[in-house]
Amino acid sequence: MRTARWIAGIGLLPGVLLGCAVAMTLAWRGRLPDRLPNQGGVGDQPLVTTISVDMLATILIGVSLAVWIAGLAGFLAAGWLPRTPRHWLRAGAQVVVAALTGAVVTILLMVLGAALDAATAADVRISWAYFAAIMAGSAAAAAAAGLVALLLAGQVPAQRPGTGPATAGDTATARTAQAAGDGERLLWWESRSLRPVVWAAAALAIAGPLLAALLVPLVGLPGWAGLAPTVVAPILLLFSRYRLAIDAREVRFAFGLYRWRLPLTAISSAEEARLDASVWLARGMLRGATDPSLPLLPGRVLALRLTDGTRRLVTCRDVPTAVDTVNTLRARVAAG
Repeated sequence: MRTARWIAGIGLLPGVLLGCAVAMTLAWRGRLPDRLPNQGGVGDQPLVTTISVDMLATILIGVSLAVWIAGLAGFLAAGWLPRTPRHWLRAGAQVVVAALTGAVVTILLMVLGAALDAATAADVRISWAYFAAIMAGSAAAAAAAGLVALLLAGQVPAQRPGTGPATAGDTATARTAQAAGDGERLLWWESRSLRPVVWAAAALAIAGPLLAALLVPLVGLPGWAGLAPTVVAPILLLFSRYRLAIDAREVRFAFGLYRWRLPLTAISSAEEARLDASVWLARGMLRGATDPSLPLLPGRVLALRLTDGTRRLVTCRDVPTAVDTVNTLRARVAAG
């Protein structure tokens, strides 16, 4: 049942919307002029430039297809994540694809509808009230399609016995100890979904078509640059999760495509620290967000004191456990 709902949300819903857009465009093609207003032509503005009907349909439907493919790729890539973050990342991708497709289809059909039975682009007149209706209609369509996709995603599936460590909220942690001769092998890891990043990606994906709908009538073809936020949204999803792992050899941290490893021999001790939001923002502005000593989020962080006298702060939800794990493993390395 859950598989059928995923297929309906990420596959059938955007597919049906795009199919309806293509079918309506083809059915109306004989009643449309060859070209449509591109710059000007709204209200009492004079018509400056035009764009062909086929080009407009190709651009809008092409953007939807590109986001759909990117959403499918993100949906499939989420399969390696733990249960809870996998569900929310897939739900986010599904909502973004459905909302964007709903907005783009609405914009296309309402623009074409205004041009029905017009002989030339100069005969297509769009009032400011109709232009506002296009924006409001596309936003409403995006909200409705996104809501349907979210409902199809449903709740996080219940944990099945024997499938691994339980998760709470958007964080999964695990600590295991295995016998290894006279000692034991200790491993701790934490994987956390950054929901603000997911929702920011959704907002960007929806904002793109709306911004383009506002700019194109005003500035013409360059207004299609307003779709840039939609292109950025799938890239942002790659950075919606981090993973911290600690074992007998090193501390490993992964955030999107960014990775770093720190051998335990380079760590003198670990402790809990607190980084105020104001200090975090100031350091981010002065040193840049890519500063390796800057954690992803302010608040309680894992502080690793290094043997060279420096300190590295690491984002972590379960800081006490991480501190205990690092110090325990570091003591074993020193004793060995």
